[in-house]
Amino acid sequence: MLKDLIMQFKRVLAEFIVKHDLIPTKTRWNQSVSAVGGLYRNVFNMLNPVDRTKLAKMMEEWGYMHASEALEKVGVDRDLHGCAIALLSFHRIFGMKSAIINETKNEVTIHVTKCMWKDMKGWNPQICGSIEAYENGLVKGINESISHVYTKRRSMGDNVCEMILRKKSP
Repeated sequence: MLKDLIMQFKRVLAEFIVKHDLIPTKTRWNQSVSAVGGLYRNVFNMLNPVDRTKLAKMMEEWGYMHASEALEKVGVDRDLHGCAIALLSFHRIFGMKSAIINETKNEVTIHVTKCMWKDMKGWNPQICGSIEAYENGLVKGINESISHVYTKRRSMGDNVCEMILRKKSP
């Protein structure tokens, strides 16, 4: 009886939330990002290797185009630290938890400890690499004298994704 009452209350509450457009923004965003990730995975898997390369190039161009907007929105400079902060903001938006774990004047190491896509069925390192192209474009668009490379990947069994941002030698 109590169980039925609880279920009825939950249904009424859910209906109220939907009718009055009270679905929390975080819930909406998580569902949207998850759906985009699933769509990206499906498109990636439908493509042949040549078209996958084209998709990665498109992602890189998209990142490059967003660089100035990203910097303006987070209010940072076009330097190594600003580049790291822009990447962290990208991670937050797309459901990833990341942090700067080491920073010197020439290098920043970032660890990604959580990603909403990593355990998604059918997700693999090749898809991660394709999405990494967006980050490469973002970095290039911020400062072409900074390189961006992953040294570890959770999708390959590592406990974190490790990204290194490094000033290129003149």
